[in-house]
Amino acid sequence: MKAERKPRWWLRILSAILAIAVLGGAVELVLRAISPGIVADSVREGLGLTPDHPVEVSLSGSSLLNALRGGIGGVTVTVPDAPLLEGVSADGTVRASFVPFDPTQGEIRDGTAELRVDKEQLGSVVSLLTQGVAQTGEVRDGSLVVGRTLELFGQQVPITASLGLRVTEDGEVEVEPRGAAAAGFDLNADQLADVGGGILRPLLETQTVCVRGNLPAGVELTGISLSSTGSASITADLSPRILSDPAEQQPGSCE
Repeated sequence: MKAERKPRWWLRILSAILAIAVLGGAVELVLRAISPGIVADSVREGLGLTPDHPVEVSLSGSSLLNALRGGIGGVTVTVPDAPLLEGVSADGTVRASFVPFDPTQGEIRDGTAELRVDKEQLGSVVSLLTQGVAQTGEVRDGSLVVGRTLELFGQQVPITASLGLRVTEDGEVEVEPRGAAAAGFDLNADQLADVGGGILRPLLETQTVCVRGNLPAGVELTGISLSSTGSASITADLSPRILSDPAEQQPGSCE
């Protein structure tokens, strides 16, 4: 009489593990297929972009594990030609290690933002940020060179000022004059400061500019980089509750 064959329990366990792995892999593929589209649509809606505006979304890490935590992880969103200021656009990139499925009810983690302003757009940005004191702007030798044309001794004279920029630990912008010139005239900085009733003085004196009043409270400026290509990049950290706390979305204060 043959001995009764014992059930191979380890085969059953292995089969169950394989089934879970296959199911998990399928869920992972589905999440990676649908999550970027959902994020892209939300970004377009939030920025008021048209449905065909390009929005690139990439994910890293396990979508399944992050889904079990209630969100998506390793998110990078890139929006070319995103509206920055009136009539000015920039290439924007936002990164976060984790974003909840419902960001209005949770916290994002390790959120950062970067805006890259092309040299063609830099003049308009400089004009807006200096409230018209400077009319042009370009990156030259690691400095921001701004300028405007003023009447000097009965002539229209281009005047330029070279500025160094850095972000302080408090998220403010320190502006350091590095030189100034009036085309065709040999004037020192003090003489230039008095040109046009002192209109150029803010560009010729070292000063710290608070920008928090022009940014949402949940955004803290961390750096300004001037590229040899003529573009400028601005980086910032994002508050974990910037998407869930309306107070973090309101303009900050310089008081």
